[in-house]
Amino acid sequence: MIEEFKQQKYLDQLYKNNTINMNNYFKYSGKLEIGKRFRFPKSEYVYIHRTIVKNDMSKYKFKK
Repeated sequence: MIEEFKQQKYLDQLYKNNTINMNNYFKYSGKLEIGKRFRFPKSEYVYIHRTIVKNDMSKYKFKK
């Protein structure tokens, strides 16, 4: 059991050293890719409010 724990700890450390966490890899700059360049958003690209999509799929039923 101790050997398995040591092996698991070694494999976890090896995985941590060889992988990149892409969630925090790039710093957020607030720019958007418009065309082929990154630019600060103008008034037409500014995200003001969150829109909630109400997707009611209850009217669709499977046929037997």
